[in-house]
Amino acid sequence: MPLFKTPAVILHTLPYGESDQIVTFYTLDFGKMKGMAKGAKRSRKRFGSRLEIASYVKVTFFEKETSNLVRLSNCDLIRPFEGLREDIRKLAWASYFIELVNEMTAEKIQNKPLFRLLVAFLTFIDRGSLKEEVLRIFEIRFLSCLGYQPQLDPCIHCQKKLTGERFFFSPVKGGVVCSACAPSLPDLIPVSLGTLKTLLLAHTLPLEKVSRISFSPQSLKESRALLSSFLQQYLGKELKSKKFLEQINGNAEFGMRNSE
Repeated sequence: MPLFKTPAVILHTLPYGESDQIVTFYTLDFGKMKGMAKGAKRSRKRFGSRLEIASYVKVTFFEKETSNLVRLSNCDLIRPFEGLREDIRKLAWASYFIELVNEMTAEKIQNKPLFRLLVAFLTFIDRGSLKEEVLRIFEIRFLSCLGYQPQLDPCIHCQKKLTGERFFFSPVKGGVVCSACAPSLPDLIPVSLGTLKTLLLAHTLPLEKVSRISFSPQSLKESRALLSSFLQQYLGKELKSKKFLEQINGNAEFGMRNSE
């Protein structure tokens, strides 16, 4: 059987029997995959602690015709992200990104931009970039990588270019609604032109500049409500990691202070 090697980020592990683990990992070349790591609890040489959540590794695996799970034969560390293990806030942020990827992707669908996005933002967190803007930028770019990017211009209802200062966002429709169309649609979220421009900038900003961008207090509040509602529309539930993140930051709406 041919061996495959690819960079990967560990998304989830589940104990299986006395010494094995079922591992979910997101790869550069194959998208999300699940595999059996035989003897993972015993073999420090082949796996060690490299199967911990958010580990950036190179996995070696082969496919078995009789199983939906690939067989992991080896795992080499590319980057340890040690900061995520040493700081509970960093771990909370990383867990949120990891769970989003795990919940919203199907298996064996290659998405190299998404893989690179995940690694880049885990790197930001590991280095201490715990600004709320980083959360929002990841969310908007994550949605774009999956083809779910919300329509921020023109109006999703009448398709007219947005003019003025008063707009709304429809999580159900997945886009911005002008003030003329708003009365005919339910469950809208108010959003300003400044916030829309900020989110459009966040979507195209070079990754190396992400940690330097600052949202206004209004844009933080509006983008938080907009993206949270939109993600909830797709997920159909609240993520456990989101609750954890809220508890760590002491605010049910991610209203943390920016870390300097």
